[in-house]
Amino acid sequence: MTKSAICIELHYLGSLEFFTRLINSKNVILEVSDYFLKQTYRNRFFILGPNQIQMLTIPVHHKKKTIFRDVTIDYHQNWIKNQRKTVQTAYGKAPFYDYFFDLFDQVWISRPTYLLDLSISMMTVCLKILQIDMSFNFTIIYQQEVQKDVLDLRNKISAKKPSELRNLYQPISYKQNFGSNFASNLSIMDLLMCEGPNALKILQQSTNE
Repeated sequence: MTKSAICIELHYLGSLEFFTRLINSKNVILEVSDYFLKQTYRNRFFILGPNQIQMLTIPVHHKKKTIFRDVTIDYHQNWIKNQRKTVQTAYGKAPFYDYFFDLFDQVWISRPTYLLDLSISMMTVCLKILQIDMSFNFTIIYQQEVQKDVLDLRNKISAKKPSELRNLYQPISYKQNFGSNFASNLSIMDLLMCEGPNALKILQQSTNE
């Protein structure tokens, strides 16, 4: 049974699976008070490049028990230039690149200090393109269990496991910029660059209730 509220960690340029959960929830509680976990969607996203699926990662400063909201971005590495170039190569000829790239680029070049702020800004851009007006609540402290009327999706959407194992997302194919075989559950950026105004419809169809 679908619940009207979810609690989920914040993803950086989240996957389609992540966004199907957002758009089908009346109330979204973002978990920002847990420990930062490496090798998760918290600081990485996947796009389809000329030759293969590519993972783009934000380098961050953190220790073993750093709270997510306190994680800062490492700008000593030239990751902004690399991500901009990779996205330009992947989507420069996509139908909606000229409409949307600058929106993402403005977030990158603003160089926020915290990963939380960068991810929120990117999510806000994506929701604006989708024409979805949505507000969020943030956790103040970490609680092992959420309220009984809230669906706990924290750490359920894993970058290490295929989405088919979770039954949250039903892939709906669309025309991608490269390749003849559809690559499912990439970053929302892929869908927006390729489908533009039709992206919301595809997300709605991709929801596995």
